[in-house]
Amino acid sequence: MSVSSAARPGPRPIAAFFISLACSAVLLSLLLVTDRRVLQLHRLRSEVRELDGQIVEARRENDRLKTEIDAARRHDFPAEKAAREELNLVAPGDVVLLYPEGALAPPKPTPAPGVRR
Repeated sequence: MSVSSAARPGPRPIAAFFISLACSAVLLSLLLVTDRRVLQLHRLRSEVRELDGQIVEARRENDRLKTEIDAARRHDFPAEKAAREELNLVAPGDVVLLYPEGALAPPKPTPAPGVRR
């Protein structure tokens, strides 16, 4: 057994120290580099969430405005319709035509005497 223990080299503390120091330096530099990127990634993800919320809100506003534009093109204003029909109000610049009562109703056909259906 003395032959096998003599053939085995002893530990080299200086070499182990420098290898450990190099590995620690590499790991520390990776940690510092990735830490900055992790913080930046976290900040960018929160910014993306905020921008997604703004996009959703802008789309809702866009849909609402499109609905209002379509209503304006059809002249479908509920308040204006109620004011014109129920309150008999007119907008500035409108021309008001007044007809005698019953002038716009179609004449009722009178049944001919003696003809039955």
